[in-house]
Amino acid sequence: MKLLNICLFLLLSLTVHSQLILLEGRIVDTSSSRTLDGVEVKLYSLDDDGLTATVYTDIKGQFFLPVRTPGLYVVRCMREAYYDKEQFVELSEEDEMIRITMNRLPGYEFEATVKELFSYTSGQLGKELRNIKIEVYNSTTGKELIVTKDDPDNTFRVNFERGNHYTILLRKKGYYAKRIEVYVDVDDCILCFEGLGTYASPEIESALTSLNERGSIISDIPMKKIIQDEAIVLDNIYYDYDKSNIRRDATPALERLVRILRRNPIIIELSSHTDSRGKSDYNMVLSQKRAQSAVDYIVSRGIKSSRITAKGYGESQLVNACTDGSQCSEEEHQKNRRTEFKVTAFVEESNFDKLSLKQIIEQEKLMSSRLKESIIIMEN
Repeated sequence: MKLLNICLFLLLSLTVHSQLILLEGRIVDTSSSRTLDGVEVKLYSLDDDGLTATVYTDIKGQFFLPVRTPGLYVVRCMREAYYDKEQFVELSEEDEMIRITMNRLPGYEFEATVKELFSYTSGQLGKELRNIKIEVYNSTTGKELIVTKDDPDNTFRVNFERGNHYTILLRKKGYYAKRIEVYVDVDDCILCFEGLGTYASPEIESALTSLNERGSIISDIPMKKIIQDEAIVLDNIYYDYDKSNIRRDATPALERLVRILRRNPIIIELSSHTDSRGKSDYNMVLSQKRAQSAVDYIVSRGIKSSRITAKGYGESQLVNACTDGSQCSEEEHQKNRRTEFKVTAFVEESNFDKLSLKQIIEQEKLMSSRLKESIIIMEN
């Protein structure tokens, strides 16, 4: 960027056969003194009352502007998440260097690195992932902030302003799509993340202001590779003793699986397992009924029945040594009473992959509106 601007300066010098003045500047954050790249810099002449040039700061926060004549000028700086800044400068026949500071708007600068998640159980993160489709959408304003179809880097940055709800969607072939909801000073949330994962909680890099107005946040975002026939436990799905119906407290976990199926072109088997207590034949039948109840719920949420099958394994696949007659604690038995899913095949054509995040959210709003209308009609 610097070389380009200097070349422009030399070219203009040769063209007009006159000595041009070089205005060099550096723009930094007022609080942290961090250099600001990507700042749009406009130079206006107060003598001629007009715009003379527009450039952008480079990675070092620098800009270079060739000026034809001495006089009084105003430099106007604009950058996302910052207040606009204007600074007057009087140019003589000598080159000039200026330093400009910019104040951040209330909110947060979020920097994320995408990494591979080895397993949901361990939460261990591995290599950094690249070539990801990244989308960030402001659900409050209806504005797309980032749309990158094949990002070569593993890190992205976005600014979160107060009073807004943001949605982040990451997609990479062969990995489970990752969707994160961010609420900034909305509904009593100073800063709330949904879908990021407890093992990847964001770190506050720089101290927040006393009123939690500004801050810089760094986080790892995990993405799990889709491995065929790998069993993944669905946490917090419980059944009453000797019952197969879905309890209300199991709904959130099943809803998470519904979202996984909506976002990924996969066909799955949902399985239910019991502990070793009781007769094995009875446990087999009970686990099949429980698995079918979970599948019925998921199908009721709009997932095609061809994409999910129910399978009861009873006590045939214990995860520990708690077999018949063993002295085990209730906690140990609970590990065997689990619900799992595994990918058995892939859907060749997926509508989800063809839609942008904006289109997905618009469809969700339409479906939600229709559901509310149906409830009103039924109540009347």
